[in-house]
Amino acid sequence: MPTTIITGRDITFTIDGDDFDAQATSAILSVDSTIETYQTLDGKAYATIDTQGSFAVEMLADWGAASSLCEALWTSATNAPNTGLPVVLVADTGASFAFNVQPILPSAGGSAPDAQTVSLTFTCVTTPVLTIS
Repeated sequence: MPTTIITGRDITFTIDGDDFDAQATSAILSVDSTIETYQTLDGKAYATIDTQGSFAVEMLADWGAASSLCEALWTSATNAPNTGLPVVLVADTGASFAFNVQPILPSAGGSAPDAQTVSLTFTCVTTPVLTIS
C-alpha cells in the first residue's frame, strides 16, 4: 500500500449557531481509553470501561473583531459553563470528527510584536464520532 500524506484540514466550531474556522493554526483531537485488565483462570481479559477526549487548539486571538471566536468562547464559558459546545474537525480526505467540548475561558495578550495567540485545551464531553465521506 502506498504512503498517504494528508496535509489539508479544516476546523469548524459552532457556538450558538455561528460557525468559526479561520482563526485556528493547530488543532489536535486525542482520545484516551481506560482499559481494565482482569486475570481469569483462562488468562488475561481486557475491557475498555471509559474513553476521555481532549481537543487542543492553537489559534490567532480575535478579541474585538466582528463575530469574535474568543468573545463567543468567553460568553459561553461565563453564561453557560455546563453547556457543551459542538465542534466538527474535518480532514481534507473527507474524514470528520463531531463532538462537544466543555466551554473554557480563552487567554488574552501575548508578546510584542507577535500576533496575539490563544492556546486552549478543551475536555470532550461526548465521545467523538467519526464519519467518512
